[in-house]
Amino acid sequence: MIINTSTYTSAVPVALSDTINIPGPKIMVSGTTTSLTSNKLVDTNGGFTGSVHVGMVVYNMAQARVGTAFMPSVAVVTSIDSNTQLSLSADIFTAADSKGNTQKYQIYDANGANPKAAMLTIGTAGNVFVKTIDGDEVLIPGVVAGETLSVVVQRVLVGAVGANGAPDTRTTAEKITAYI
Repeated sequence: MIINTSTYTSAVPVALSDTINIPGPKIMVSGTTTSLTSNKLVDTNGGFTGSVHVGMVVYNMAQARVGTAFMPSVAVVTSIDSNTQLSLSADIFTAADSKGNTQKYQIYDANGANPKAAMLTIGTAGNVFVKTIDGDEVLIPGVVAGETLSVVVQRVLVGAVGANGAPDTRTTAEKITAYI
């Protein structure tokens, strides 16, 4: 596959995950939670039945600490409980924001079996640990703010603290945008 800048037509914010690919790129459903329940997305205005499917990717758009970076948090839809409630693979809606409001979310198609290629632009400098489109895991240290990486990826990994001779692989860069 030949990749060049004209190949990319959409952009999504990156949520760090060691298991979930960069989704989309099209937002299928968006809204604001109306209550907080563990491992659920609850929105009385949701309209989830018929528009959301098991396996879709949910972003909590509130900036949360993921590893050492602030990013949206991410989960996968595990079941459609009702038109207003979804069960999720992780508890990403855990607290109201600082003003007491609940949280904005975006739901994307999954980018699973044959993931679409994504290029990354880094907003805040740091290290970036990625899984390439061919499945290689690569740590790219010291990426500067504003840089667009020349590697094509399917996922930006959280990584792990170095221990027992293994290197520190944590993604520390923030405000990463994926172009798909």
